[in-house]
Amino acid sequence: MASTNNPLSSHSTPSSLPPPKTYNIAGINVSIQGLTSLPPTCTSLTILYLLHPRLQTASTMHPIATHLLTTWHTHQSSLPPSHPSRTAGLLTLSFDQRNHGTRLVSPLANDSWRDGNARHAQDMFGTYNGTAVDVSLLIDHVGSYLAEEFEGAGGMPRIERNLVLGVSLGGHAAWQVLFAEPRVEAGVVVIGCPDYIRVMTDRARLSKRKAYIQDSGASFLGSPDFPPPLLSAVQKWDPRGLLFGTHEIPCDSPTLESPHEQARLREILESRVKGKSVLVCSGKADKLVPYKASEPFLEWLKVATARGGWWEGGMGVRDLVYEGAGHEFTPAMVDDAAEFVVGVMEGGKGGEGRWEGSEKGSKI
Repeated sequence: MASTNNPLSSHSTPSSLPPPKTYNIAGINVSIQGLTSLPPTCTSLTILYLLHPRLQTASTMHPIATHLLTTWHTHQSSLPPSHPSRTAGLLTLSFDQRNHGTRLVSPLANDSWRDGNARHAQDMFGTYNGTAVDVSLLIDHVGSYLAEEFEGAGGMPRIERNLVLGVSLGGHAAWQVLFAEPRVEAGVVVIGCPDYIRVMTDRARLSKRKAYIQDSGASFLGSPDFPPPLLSAVQKWDPRGLLFGTHEIPCDSPTLESPHEQARLREILESRVKGKSVLVCSGKADKLVPYKASEPFLEWLKVATARGGWWEGGMGVRDLVYEGAGHEFTPAMVDDAAEFVVGVMEGGKGGEGRWEGSEKGSKI
């Protein structure tokens, strides 16, 4: 198994924007960028939640925030004066994930099995599950703090939409946010995985955990490395766990199995991701969070959401795999993420103008 690197190490360009404004919201230190560059006649706000990788902090996302904001401002200025998106404001919000940065409690809990943390599976899932919960908490409260920025300016524009972008550990969390938080309508998942069971089972194999090698993984789920209460939490929060539990992800449409199964899956998708859009960016050479861990779930989801698919819930899934990329947020991924955010910003209420359906592509 590859060691954990900083997937954002190549993104350290000094910001051309003013430094983020910091707030303490519900006990969480929050950095918000973009307040000084809102349109003069801003009529709506979009807040993009940026979720950092494991062993990193909120500050590592600031160069990404600068790139996304600058890309949007450049595009926005090219729109006709009458275009409704000329008055749309974009803010980015970042914060330290639990047990990271200013919230660090136990360094060991952020380590892997190979680094000596016997509770790696419990600790990592709990950390980013907490991040997903924190996003919902911040959505509840951030407006109360932003309101003071608009005193005497005719009042605060309405927060019209919420987006999420997560990298690595933050990418895992972004998947949970998309499935758990109805107020988040679109997201970018970078080198993250929607299938915790698959990615951790493979990691246990590579780490030569006794719970795996004793029977080639047959009893890994439910072992001390992946205890039953963790399995219950995974089935409550993890996208694969929500839809399939511990069962294998089917290759075929559920209509070939039973109409009852189709109805069950349809109810979950309708209630959690209807009308949402997600861009998935994966490195083909990623050994830490390999694409093969996400691929079965993504293939199933793309079949379900494709035009003419068995579930036409208006969800867009764009699945991009980057040739030669490892566990990193490459410049090409950053550009595609920026293009995605611009598309959502320009799409308007309800997603008019946004792409729908599903696709997979490879990028060099």
